[in-house]
Amino acid sequence: MTRRFRAPALLLVGSMLGVLVIATYLFERPLAADQQGNIVKNASFEATSGEWPSEWTFEGKAKPKGSASLSKNNTHSGQFSLKLEPNSKNSPWDLSHDPLALGQGFRAGPLRGRKLYVSAWLAAEGEAAATLDVVALGGRTPALAELKQTSAKSGPVYREDVLLVPSDAKFLVVDCVVQGTSGAAYFDDVSVSETAPSSPEAGGAVGSAPTPAAKAQPLEAQIAVDAGHDVRTVRRTLFGMATEWIWDGNGMWNSSHKSLDPELIQLTRDLGTTLLRFPGGLFADYYHWRDGIGPQGSRRKTSSMPGDRDGSVHNFGTDEALAFADQTGSHLLITVNAGTGTAEEAADWVRYVNRSGRRVEYWEVGNELYVKMGHAAFSNATMTPEQYGQKFVQFAKAMRAVDPGIKIGAIGDENFGALSPRAYGDWTAKVLAIAGKDMDFLSIHNGYSPVLFQDKGQSLRKVYAAMLAAPFQVRDTLETASRKIASLGTERDAHIRLAVTEWGPYFQENPSGRFVDHVKTLGSALYAAAAMKVFLETPKMEVATGFKLSDELHQGWIGKRNGHWAPKPPYYALQLYTHHFGTVVVSSKTEAPTYDSQPAGLVDALSNVPYLDVISSRSDDSRTLYLMVVNKHFDSPIQARISISGRRPTGSGMAWTLNGTGIDANTGTQLFQAPQAHWAEQATDEANPRFKLGGPDEVSVKSESLRGVSAGFSHTFPAHSVTAMEIPVL
Repeated sequence: MTRRFRAPALLLVGSMLGVLVIATYLFERPLAADQQGNIVKNASFEATSGEWPSEWTFEGKAKPKGSASLSKNNTHSGQFSLKLEPNSKNSPWDLSHDPLALGQGFRAGPLRGRKLYVSAWLAAEGEAAATLDVVALGGRTPALAELKQTSAKSGPVYREDVLLVPSDAKFLVVDCVVQGTSGAAYFDDVSVSETAPSSPEAGGAVGSAPTPAAKAQPLEAQIAVDAGHDVRTVRRTLFGMATEWIWDGNGMWNSSHKSLDPELIQLTRDLGTTLLRFPGGLFADYYHWRDGIGPQGSRRKTSSMPGDRDGSVHNFGTDEALAFADQTGSHLLITVNAGTGTAEEAADWVRYVNRSGRRVEYWEVGNELYVKMGHAAFSNATMTPEQYGQKFVQFAKAMRAVDPGIKIGAIGDENFGALSPRAYGDWTAKVLAIAGKDMDFLSIHNGYSPVLFQDKGQSLRKVYAAMLAAPFQVRDTLETASRKIASLGTERDAHIRLAVTEWGPYFQENPSGRFVDHVKTLGSALYAAAAMKVFLETPKMEVATGFKLSDELHQGWIGKRNGHWAPKPPYYALQLYTHHFGTVVVSSKTEAPTYDSQPAGLVDALSNVPYLDVISSRSDDSRTLYLMVVNKHFDSPIQARISISGRRPTGSGMAWTLNGTGIDANTGTQLFQAPQAHWAEQATDEANPRFKLGGPDEVSVKSESLRGVSAGFSHTFPAHSVTAMEIPVL
């Protein structure tokens, strides 16, 4: 997907909690707030009406999926909390499938266009998760605030969020929802108010973001590496980047010199990327490859997709992409047009690429055809999972008839977490059932974070805390995708791998957004490094391509500074992996201080997020041990005691540390300026603002010798840093 054109797509209509929608109109519940401004009735579940808490509705469709009761466990105030116990019928649990839930409905009335503060005390047991969803419906675009708590932290835990009610919203729905098929979820003191909540009671389990340390005293952690315990082989195809054909390949083709851009060639070669995805993104499902071949003087200008009034000349086509890959030491992954193209067209593309001894091994059929809301480009090309599965089989058959040895990937929708916008229910399972035997890999886009479709006015630290917690959500979605593949059965699932063909720090598209240009910060680099750890540790992961290589706007990991191409911090994070990481992942464990994050964008609330992320690997000959360590704390260094077993350190080693002057520091790349471009004032760190001071000295990678390395030694990792270590071992 090319995120520049994506509109919010919280697909929460349809069958979602239909009885609550009806109840909203049936009872015409007035928006009468209590003395604290809370519009929720019986918010503490103390009043009862028969077996149910008064004022709350239990939808009939949800009753077979578990039980609801009042409990004296996990209460925050009063005698009772609401307890929801799901069973095996509560799967899938997403909102469109009528999950086990109790709720209230209200007419939006005077709350339209207002900011609502949402809070509750939540707890969970076993495999369940407690979720409070507050949804504004009835307008053009739904809006959602969500609080979530898993059993990772004992409850009750205080959670809060903000809901901006659209000006055309007709009603609000407040739902206590349980996710999962076992365990239990608890809810107490639910609040939806125009008044900001006061701080939770002292001693409560407060979900918090990293906060400044008064004297920046080092925190303490333990790292244990078993260099003799192999986890998986590192596939070099995990170090890829996405590219696009439009606008001269976003600069890869220099129209002034009629050649590939030498600066971008050098920077891409230095990055060490191994795979380049072409020709999009969203553009792939409107791309006809024959427009981009032949003499450049004869190539025409076409629109890149519906709504593109300016169009783009096809200066960067298949041959230019292959040449760029050759000159940078990379290979191509080609996404064929499954939205507006044909199987025959895709097969001819394979045939064209294979001429003169050339070859592309990885092919992907379509982009995000499971999206149908937002820009016309989505609604014009979208299709059901049944249609896509059948189309994929046709494409795969035609393409393999040309080259039986290519690897072909289908697209899945295991993206983000509980807030994932899914138009077709369980797209992934349906596509796997139809086309699993014909695919080599399942391609998903779950690595974007934090995705601020709606700016709720949150501080930079709260948004960044959620982003840096998001790799744990990415891990969960990869595990879900792996389970769905495994459900096909041993003979069918063994060959299917996972690919994440779009991932990276992603905030906003709209130029008026306060975070639109934050892909370029040190905080985004920490996210990239932590996400790569998840990809490398996931057994089925074979391909990853970050989005995207270059861009004069806000998305590229290489941008323009004073007219020349320059790396942004995420570039350096990936470069540490390509230059200072081994070929076999080995076992490592970490004990470190943790924090709880609040929801931001499409990132759920997450508990017990460690400030220190560690992954370790070894070389093929087992003579070098590598550690990649991410310190996510905004202000405090972390002193770690590192123990190594399975191999014996034999020398001092080296360390390379990516760091900067602050969490929002950047290298000074500049957004494209034009008369029609009006970029908003960007958010800055409230404790140590560096965003506006961007420059080449604000973020850098520095090397140092490691001293005193042994089977047990200590090292201090600076605040907001990524450190790559190389240690000789026997």
